[in-house]
Amino acid sequence: MLNCSECGRTLEEKDALVHTTEDGEKKVICQECFKELTGVDYQTFALRKENAKQTFIAVLFCLACTAYAWYDKGWMWGVGGIILTTLVYLFSSKAR
Repeated sequence: MLNCSECGRTLEEKDALVHTTEDGEKKVICQECFKELTGVDYQTFALRKENAKQTFIAVLFCLACTAYAWYDKGWMWGVGGIILTTLVYLFSSKAR
């Protein structure tokens, strides 16, 4: 069992979050205190973090396909791949 550094609430280890302050100090906090400190609830934060990872992987995959198309099919396919990669990045990062 852990205690929240902000409110003193007793937490299970699976529910505890580690918050790094501006000074670099790490604190164990509950999800309610996380929302107060950061301004966003933890579920939204976790979804945005996962979305960022998936966007990064999708853009890398598109860039690899673009490079292959440019090499194998020519410059027109490469330019089309760059445009599609840009669209994937823009639309996946704006999804809410």
